[in-house]
Amino acid sequence: MMEPQLVSWHEKWSKQGLVIIEIDNGQIDSLDEVETHVADRNIPFTVLHDKGGAVCDRYAVRAYPSAYLIDKGGTVVWEGHPTDPSVNAVELIQAALA
Repeated sequence: MMEPQLVSWHEKWSKQGLVIIEIDNGQIDSLDEVETHVADRNIPFTVLHDKGGAVCDRYAVRAYPSAYLIDKGGTVVWEGHPTDPSVNAVELIQAALA
């Protein structure tokens, strides 16, 4: 589960410009279930209910979970599994915020 890590990153870097958006692909959960999930876990960042999958299609998401790091200019600078041990997410985030 990535949410604890995402919350930590949000708390650490949101003031420097990091924006986290969690995307529910809309295939299993209803909007009400997503809203309950957000409220129950006190998630401090945006959670998008992607019913119909338009956002997932646009980013060619094929596996869950997937993560994308998009720099200030809107360029995807990294994509992959968010807990990939070969990736230093902290360094990637810091570089994207620089």
